[in-house]
Amino acid sequence: MRRADDGHRHATWLELFFDLVFVAAVARLGEGLVEHPDLAGFVRFAGLFVAVAWAWMGFTYYANRFDTDDVPYRATVSVAMLAVAAMGVAIGEVDANWSARFAIAYVAVRVLLLVLYARARRHVPDARGAIDAYLVGFGLGAALWLASIAVPTPARYVLWALGLLAEFATPLAAWRAVSAAPIDREHLSERFGLFTIIVLGEAVVAVVTGTGVHVWAGASVTVAATGFIAAVAMWWIYFDFETGSRPGRGLRAFVSSYGHVPLWMALAAFGAGTRMAIDDAGALAELSGERWALAGSAAVFLLVIGAFHLASTRAEHAVFGLLRLGCIALLLVLAAAGERFPVTTLMVLVAVTLAVAMLLEAVSMRDTLRGALRRAVAPPERVGVG
Repeated sequence: MRRADDGHRHATWLELFFDLVFVAAVARLGEGLVEHPDLAGFVRFAGLFVAVAWAWMGFTYYANRFDTDDVPYRATVSVAMLAVAAMGVAIGEVDANWSARFAIAYVAVRVLLLVLYARARRHVPDARGAIDAYLVGFGLGAALWLASIAVPTPARYVLWALGLLAEFATPLAAWRAVSAAPIDREHLSERFGLFTIIVLGEAVVAVVTGTGVHVWAGASVTVAATGFIAAVAMWWIYFDFETGSRPGRGLRAFVSSYGHVPLWMALAAFGAGTRMAIDDAGALAELSGERWALAGSAAVFLLVIGAFHLASTRAEHAVFGLLRLGCIALLLVLAAAGERFPVTTLMVLVAVTLAVAMLLEAVSMRDTLRGALRRAVAPPERVGVG
């Protein structure tokens, strides 16, 4: 187990290689949302995205504490990559047995993680309390997913949800034991940032691939350009906060870790929405799924950023939070009632709103940092002697 005084470590080459299979899985999820931008499509997208993101987080937290980079560890992670690739393949299939294959692949991913934790338990006695909690909670989740293979849908999906709930609840229920196994916060922030780049890249890919099949007409170019501007604004907002924030400790840390799941989901959905908007450039935004993928996902993204601010120990001024809520409200109105706008206008309004939110974030973080610096260098107050 890494100690607090071991110093910060950067992401390893194996971790970066591990991320590649998730690029494919996220891309498959986005393609599915583009093909089925209805309520059922959004529910399927969200449910599968949670499972994919949670699989990534499981190995990331393990590596943060117990990465040995030896042959057994590399071999186990490599097999896990193959299982994640199988998850991505199942996501793209439409036959009746895709969910069973997805469940088998997910169970394989979780079993391999349990094998790693069992190995760590043998060699790191100091962390056995936390490891035992993970073995029980994650083992229960894997067992529910395994049992789901034997039952038909929709009962299968209920077992999936219960399995994920058991795994999500494990660190919370065993917080005292888990907190005894410290994490490298800088490494974790770096890894989360890298996965954010992966899902945000889907919006950039949507601009490139979507525009490539269109004549360079004014509408498609406008949608593509403003979609790219919106992606840049979200990148700026996220990494401005990450650079200047001070994450809370204890249970507040779960806001940041768990909150990344809806944040990544929103970014991936925005990429799918950008692709749909380029396809429909010049038409009215009558498709509700397209509006929610664009404006609704941007609203969720800003909402999560606001939650991150509330959980941070470096509080921002209340006016910035209120202005951010105003941006969220405007995006939600566009998503719910923007059917009379042309798609180009909708995309421009979303991009402008995100650009305003970007400026708010920049001013907020710089104002917060300036105040902290001023307090740090201020001379101590004199205490009167009476």
